[in-house]
Amino acid sequence: MSLRDTAINLAREQTQKTTKVPHQKTLLIVGSKSVGKTTLINGFLDRNEPAKKTLTLDYTFARKTSSHSITKDISHLWELGGGALFTSLLANRNSFTSYGPLTVVLMLDLSELGQLWNCLESLLDSIKRSLSLAVINHEAGQRVPEDHPDKLFMDPFPTPLIIIGGKYDIFQEYEPEKRKIACRCLRYISHILCATLVFYSSKDAALVKRAKDVLNHHAFESPQLKTICQDYNKAVCVPAGSDLFESIEGVGAATKYSLDKLRHVYTTHFPQDESKVASTMLEDPVSDPNFREPLIDALRRQKDEELERYCQEMERREKRTL
Repeated sequence: MSLRDTAINLAREQTQKTTKVPHQKTLLIVGSKSVGKTTLINGFLDRNEPAKKTLTLDYTFARKTSSHSITKDISHLWELGGGALFTSLLANRNSFTSYGPLTVVLMLDLSELGQLWNCLESLLDSIKRSLSLAVINHEAGQRVPEDHPDKLFMDPFPTPLIIIGGKYDIFQEYEPEKRKIACRCLRYISHILCATLVFYSSKDAALVKRAKDVLNHHAFESPQLKTICQDYNKAVCVPAGSDLFESIEGVGAATKYSLDKLRHVYTTHFPQDESKVASTMLEDPVSDPNFREPLIDALRRQKDEELERYCQEMERREKRTL
């Protein structure tokens, strides 16, 4: 083979490598209302802009040059606003599972311990039901190594799951006993679901970077986070599968009844505010300065005035007919 033929073959092989279809993955970010989901996404995307309130379901994407080719991989980012109010919007499962593996990011408000447990349960149940995730449940068990001592007692969530405790800057000011109980319960539920547990505050640069590293791992297959912190006096960070039931203080050996007992322990110390969970009233986005549109707002005011005049005219006609 001549030098020219060798060069052509090498060029052809290189071209084939660099024209691969980009890898795609999807992140679905859900969680407590006003916990900072949009701020988390902006930090992940390196966007330096004020966060706007997410009314229902929002979409964006990220691209990153792959290590195996010049083709950029894609991560689809879906954010569900309103807590558990709009989970019905997730019914179109194909939008979230057709473009690569799905990872669910559940962000909980550590500053509202009286709503945290109900929010966690209602969102995870709604997601499984809305997305019909049971059909891919057979893949969940593969995420737990066969030699893991807790494998028999773990019930992995159908997709990879990240639980982020938001507003850690407020949580760290709570009494030590409250922090210990909350951390113990979150470690347990994360471990049984084979989820990664990370505490986060947008006001702490180190925690912002840690959360970004976790998201990068699931979005672009970057190296997995190796940091482990189980101390409730610090920002907890426990990668999926790295915890042990026997190391979670107050739990000991797991049983099939442990989750119910843990729910009782948590809700006894932090009674859940059912009124806030059941509330479905939303703030009117028209009054939100983040959504100002001069032309549309002017037309709306005009129509409101026309409606008011019409109602007044109808009232006058009714009075004349009496």
